[in-house]
Amino acid sequence: MDYLIVDFSGILKIDAEIAEYLYQIENVLRLLGLHTIVTGLRPKLAQTVVIAGIDMSSIQTFATVKQALESIKL
Repeated sequence: MDYLIVDFSGILKIDAEIAEYLYQIENVLRLLGLHTIVTGLRPKLAQTVVIAGIDMSSIQTFATVKQALESIKL
């Protein structure tokens, strides 16, 4: 399986529209056979996603890129 790690650790602010686009991109990538892993999602960004009503429960998340890499045993 191929993986894509999307790291949000450098992002301080995101709006609901951008969060929705990112979720839609993840759906397309999943259809193409890529497993997306999200890292570095700060609490404020996570709140924006929840408030926007976006269900990201199907996306694997980790605090750091290192943890994500360890989870896929690279």
